[in-house]
Amino acid sequence: MKDSIFNIDCNEYMKSMLDKSVDMILTDIPYGLELTQGAIDRMKAPGCMRQQDKTKANDVSVLDLDVFLDSIARISNGGIYIFCGLSQITKVYMYFHYHPDFMVRQCAWRKTNPSTMNGQHMWLSSMENCVFAKRRCTKFHAKCKSSVWDFPAGRSKIHPTEKPLKLFKYLVESSTDAGDLVFDPCMGSGTAGVAAYELGRRFLGCEIDKEYFEVAKNRVETAGLSWELEHRQMKLET
Repeated sequence: MKDSIFNIDCNEYMKSMLDKSVDMILTDIPYGLELTQGAIDRMKAPGCMRQQDKTKANDVSVLDLDVFLDSIARISNGGIYIFCGLSQITKVYMYFHYHPDFMVRQCAWRKTNPSTMNGQHMWLSSMENCVFAKRRCTKFHAKCKSSVWDFPAGRSKIHPTEKPLKLFKYLVESSTDAGDLVFDPCMGSGTAGVAAYELGRRFLGCEIDKEYFEVAKNRVETAGLSWELEHRQMKLET
């Protein structure tokens, strides 16, 4: 399968993909958070907690989770990392727990520099959930490492739920080798693609939102071109 990115619903695109055709899936799905009218009203009250605007990133209408899980299980031939919200983690985890071909672990990204937003009202939000599933008897390089990953959060984010590049590179290195194919079905601003190319992997991605797709396209193509030029230079020097 060739490297490429598509402005398309990932569930539609995955219908065309072959079984066990990707070496790793790394994605941050829409978290499915919806603000009720009561929550909106509370935000207007004196001393209320501030709420980040993540409406587009959390749009539940863009992803049928049942279809999504069936598809990624079918096309995966290695590790699967799904960052997800509290309303989704049990469903995602239990899907792989009962799948005979996979092992599963609950993981978390612990932010070493959490935002102090609403810190005067409650504990800081410093954890994000990730379900790791792995097709049995496939590669895994992070031997005996913790399922809690300590990395700082970025402060100049392009996408409201963007994950740090260093974290994604750590995960790519943990589950792939050079030349392997990494797939992100909900690529947002394209961080998984940048991580893949900077480590000499191949990349395939989907993003349904046109605005973020254009951002991801520029980032991923730039990273891919830089890797190709560097690779060519190394060949010339040898």
